[in-house]
Parts: sequence; C-alpha cells; structure tokens
Amino acid sequence: MAYTKAAAFITALALTSIATADVIEVDSFHLGGFYAPDDMGMPSGTPDNDMSFQNYFLGRTTVDGFTTEERRTFFAFDLADAFAAAPEGEIIVSVSFEFELLFGGVIANFTGGEPEHVTFSSTSTPYEAIADPTGSGVSPEEVWETLGTGTEYAGFDIVAGGTVPGMYGVELAPEAFMDMETAASMDEPFVLSAKLDTYDPAMEALYEFVFGLSDIFAGGDHTGMPIPKLVITTAPVPTPSGIALLGLGALLSTKRRR
Repeated sequence: MAYTKAAAFITALALTSIATADVIEVDSFHLGGFYAPDDMGMPSGTPDNDMSFQNYFLGRTTVDGFTTEERRTFFAFDLADAFAAAPEGEIIVSVSFEFELLFGGVIANFTGGEPEHVTFSSTSTPYEAIADPTGSGVSPEEVWETLGTGTEYAGFDIVAGGTVPGMYGVELAPEAFMDMETAASMDEPFVLSAKLDTYDPAMEALYEFVFGLSDIFAGGDHTGMPIPKLVITTAPVPTPSGIALLGLGALLSTKRRR
C-alpha cells in the first residue's frame, strides 16, 4: 500500500514509549459532492448528495455533451460508537484516510508537468445541511464554497505517469483528531471534505478530474468498490517524556454516555 503523509507530529522517540496500540476502522456512511455555480453565476441545481448513488470524483467531466461545473466532495463518518468502544485512557496517535485511486480515474491537465493536488479539509457546513440543504435553509452553492476550504487536514499529489492505481492513505493532521472527538461527543457525523486545488477551469479542456469512476453505491446497491474509511490508531497514555513529544493527542478518557 502506498502512502503520502501530510503531517507528522509523533517522533520516533515518542513512538517507543507506546507499548500497545488499538486500531479502529470506520467506513464513510455517506459521500458525494456539490457543484459550483455556472460561469454566469447561476445556481448549479440539485446537489449530488443522493445516498443511493455515491462517488467521490473531484473536478469536471462531460456526459452526453454536457460539461459539469467544478465538483467538490464530502465524506461523512459516524464516530460516536467507535469512540465509545475505544479503551478508556487512550489517546489518538494517528488517523489515516484511506481510499482507492482507480485506473482511468484521473484525466487532468498536469499543466507544465506539475502534479495535481487534492486538499482534504474540514468544512464549516454541518452534516445536516450537506444532507438536506433546502431543509436547512442553506443553498447548494454555499455548501460548495466550504468544501475543501476549511482547516487543512491532509494533501495528496497525483503525478502524471508516476502515480499508480491502488489503495492510498493520507495521514490527517492533529487538528482533525480534535474535530473528530468533538463530533463524537456531540453525537454528530464527522465530515471530511475535499477539492482539487489544481483544478483548471478552461472550458476547452472537457475533462479535468481525479478519483473518477469511484462509484461506491449505484441505485442503492454496493458496487464492491472499497468504501473510503478512517483508520484510527489509539494507544495508552505514554510515559511523561512521550507525552511531551506527542503534544496534540486527543484524549479518549471518557466514553460517550448513552
């Protein structure tokens, strides 16, 4: 499995103080996207958040002669039960977001030979508004603006001719740990969002996307493609010297009250 690392805050010395570790895996239960307003500033229409058809492509594509506006993506996770099941007195030592990059899933410009860059971040839009913008009084365009533009959790580079298809993982920054714990404590979904930073809006390029062909559910049925997930590693609170080096571990000292 190939990995890129966006943030490394645990030193080798700190790791030596961790005796054992537990791993919790949580699949995304809802993923999809929102489109930008069109180039005339008109509304983009219905958001692409139907739970019966879920994929996570970023960018623009052309279907039946119609070229879409820029699409940004969200991934929602229910962490309450996972955190409640974590051993008491443990801290998060790492979180990896894992997904699949498919063969043919990248058609991009790679202008000047530069890689395409994806940013994974928080979003200021609550999950309820992502799932039902109209009912929440939020326009789809407002949701789109917040996707991939919050606190940066990780980045992922795709290099033309150098990034092979397969499963990938990006390690999330410590800020994500705190947001995850907050969401779990409030019994709300944790939302990870993403955008293609290197998106090229030039309309003469009919295709400009990454993570294409990533249909997880079609017509409500699971396609068999791996569901993007969070892999959370927790461990007992380390020795005092290890604690000083760990710094921003999210303490799982209490379980959620039911």
